[in-house]
This record gives sequence, structure tokens and C-alpha cells, in this order.
Amino acid sequence: MLSDHALEVRPAIGRELDLVVAAFGDASFFAERMARQSEDNGVLLVAWLHGEAVGCVYVWFEDAEEAELRKHLPGVPLLNRLRVVERLRNNRIGTALVHAAERVVRARGHLQLALGIGLDNADAERLYLRLGFAEWPYGLVDTYYVVFKDGSEVREPELCRILVKELDGQ
Repeated sequence: MLSDHALEVRPAIGRELDLVVAAFGDASFFAERMARQSEDNGVLLVAWLHGEAVGCVYVWFEDAEEAELRKHLPGVPLLNRLRVVERLRNNRIGTALVHAAERVVRARGHLQLALGIGLDNADAERLYLRLGFAEWPYGLVDTYYVVFKDGSEVREPELCRILVKELDGQ
């Protein structure tokens, strides 16, 4: 188990992009998320351990792209692509990232946070349920997973369960 004092979670800054990409790949994805962050449309949170990027999550503040989410969760921020380096999984880094995201969301005046998880992602489901998220009552949502191939954005279809957490005002 990692010491809470050793781990730092904070928004990424431009000069750190290479370190994030070195840890997780997806250079185009992270460059695009940093551009969105610079326009105040989201926040890329990175977990750092002794100067190494060991986890990340993007908090999406734009309107959801899926009609069902816009209808049932208008204006609710979304967690996107929570990742932890494989060798450090199950050390509460994901938990620290989610808690940091909740603080960012609350600081912007929101009292809900939502996310979609693929049907085969039992580890993520366990994490989010443990952290107080609950499945919404509107069924599965057809969404997509963004990948970048040859510098172009490709949207691969993905069926997701939607989980929502009610945040207190603290």
C-alpha cells in the first residue's frame, strides 16, 4: 500500500504531457484532452509518485455527446478514462483520482458525477460501486471509445452501463 503522502494528484500542465504519454501512450488522446483543459472544458488529473505519472482521469465538463445522458443528466460532469499503471493497481491510486475528481466537480458547483463503463470491466465496476456510485435506471447506453489511429480520431462503438454519484456539498 502506498503512503498517502507519497502520492500527489493534480491537474496536468503542458510541460508534463510527455511524462503522461510515456506512462499511458495515446499521445493524440492526451494532447486533445490538454487542449480541452486549456479551453476550460475539462480537467486532466494526474497521479504522481516520486515524479512519475502513475494514474490519470479526465473530468469532462462539456455537454455529454450521448443524447440519453444529455436528457437524464443535463450538465453533469463525466469521468473519462481512469487509468492506473498496471504494476501499481490495487494501491488506492484509482480511489485517490476519483476523490480528486469529486473535489474538482464540487468546486465548480456540481452535485453529481457520472461515468460509463464497458460491460466487461468488472474491476472498474467494483471500484466505482465501492466509492458510492450507483447504476442509473435508464438502461445501457450506446456510446463509443475514442482512439487515435494515424493521427485521426476513430470512434469505436461501446455499450456502457452508466453510474452516477450524488455528491454532498462539502
